[in-house]
Amino acid sequence: MHVLEKAFIDLLRNYLPVDNSKIFAGSRFIPNDLTPCVTVQTADESFQRRQYVEIDNIQYSRKLYNASVWINVWCNTEEERQSLIDAIYLRINQAEENHYTTCSNFEFDSNHCSVTDECCEALTSQNSRANKSKCPNLINYHSFFEINNIPKPSFHINSVTDLDELDPSEPILRTIFRLEMDYYSFYRIGGRLFDSIKIDEGLL
Repeated sequence: MHVLEKAFIDLLRNYLPVDNSKIFAGSRFIPNDLTPCVTVQTADESFQRRQYVEIDNIQYSRKLYNASVWINVWCNTEEERQSLIDAIYLRINQAEENHYTTCSNFEFDSNHCSVTDECCEALTSQNSRANKSKCPNLINYHSFFEINNIPKPSFHINSVTDLDELDPSEPILRTIFRLEMDYYSFYRIGGRLFDSIKIDEGLL
């Protein structure tokens, strides 16, 4: 599974009006899958450039890619389609607006923050950020884009297209969200850093 497919599956799970088992990676609907369901696929990926960076005194090769991710909605009725489209739009908007539920530290089952081990501050604080469903403590907040190495300005919905498949036995309604974004991958290259060379003055 591609890293971006996993990222968007994790973003959508628990927040769509379908069971989590019906949100999975794949390029097409399989007849034995039950509709409604949602599939996520990386439709295109192109390498942009490579840089060498240092993070916490460790050297990495950082590669930048441009990718297109499709979120496919499969259903049998217009009501199912519209409810899924609305839920996906809402979830993407929440990610872009730094909603507390898109923080990687938020635990869905308990509403706890994994950093503080207490109830998420966005649910308990009277802070102006909490009133907008945002984490009031930016030190604890790790956004969906940050944790998945996606530069937020590069992300956008390119199009939302209906592409229904008419089968003689049963019509299948399909809607495709085409998402465009850049993302980084990091490869540790090791080696010694030469910014702390010590010279033995006795040898001079």
